[in-house]
Amino acid sequence: MTKSKNLLFLVLEKHLIWALLVLLFIAGLAVPGFLSVRNILNVMWAAAPLGCMVLGLFFVVLTANVDLSLESTFALAPTLAIVACFQLLPLQDLSFIAVIATLLVGAVLGLANGLFSVKLRVSSFLVTLGTLLLMRGIVVYLIPEGVYYLPEGYVYLGSAKLFGILPVAVLVWIAVFILGWLLVDYHRLGKDILALGNNEEAAFIAGVSIDRTKILCFVIAGALAALGGLLEVGRLQSVVADMGQGDILMVFAGTILGGTALTGGKGNVGGVFAAVLVIAIIENLMNLFGVPPSIRQVVFGAVLLVAIYLASLQENLRHARMEG
Repeated sequence: MTKSKNLLFLVLEKHLIWALLVLLFIAGLAVPGFLSVRNILNVMWAAAPLGCMVLGLFFVVLTANVDLSLESTFALAPTLAIVACFQLLPLQDLSFIAVIATLLVGAVLGLANGLFSVKLRVSSFLVTLGTLLLMRGIVVYLIPEGVYYLPEGYVYLGSAKLFGILPVAVLVWIAVFILGWLLVDYHRLGKDILALGNNEEAAFIAGVSIDRTKILCFVIAGALAALGGLLEVGRLQSVVADMGQGDILMVFAGTILGGTALTGGKGNVGGVFAAVLVIAIIENLMNLFGVPPSIRQVVFGAVLLVAIYLASLQENLRHARMEG
């Protein structure tokens, strides 16, 4: 009886988000057009930019830190790349260089957050709150009216469709999550991240480079946020000053819904992937139902509360399983 009870707790702890995803699909059966291939692909296309940010925050939270600035990195990285490559150097098509520059800028911004937080021993919450405002201010200064008509090469990853059906952005998102899963579950770095998140002192004794690992997680998060921004720019065919503004709440909701413990050391990439789909499907259902914007904010606030409750529930299930 104890074994079966422990098994039930384990299933609920690990796969609660997937049950919620299935329930949403069942609810979608009542909505005409929801299960069409076109609509599902559009849901995943819209989810890809957010999904990159959620995966980035996932890595940071595993180390028991936070990065509030990801939504600003999301906008600033492509902004700096576009201004540098297409406005300051409009000599030739620099699309490929601009794409690489976008990712590098994101990584550098993440590195700055990591160095300030880890090396100066300052709360990551406070550091990234400051950089959130700082980076958004730079975006508004550089592109107060936005930048449109971007080169095709730069927006390809976010706008192109294979065979006219499958968005390339969806493939990029899935590929990134597969790499994240391999990194967390099979690479030495993933084991180090989980170890220090669970017990930093024990990880240090075991030979884990605490500071380097934490900083690297911030770098990964910054690069992934920049990639999300790149996909969003391609989807919108433009970059505007308020791109991603306010998204950090949904990024947190996705991370927590996916079963990631804010105390660090616990979480899985599959759960985070499912959580992003849950958020995207909720938004899609509201679009199909024609829910007004004012009500949508209420719904997403409820989603955040549900995420907090599920995080608490999963933690209680984890403790119950260990005690059992």
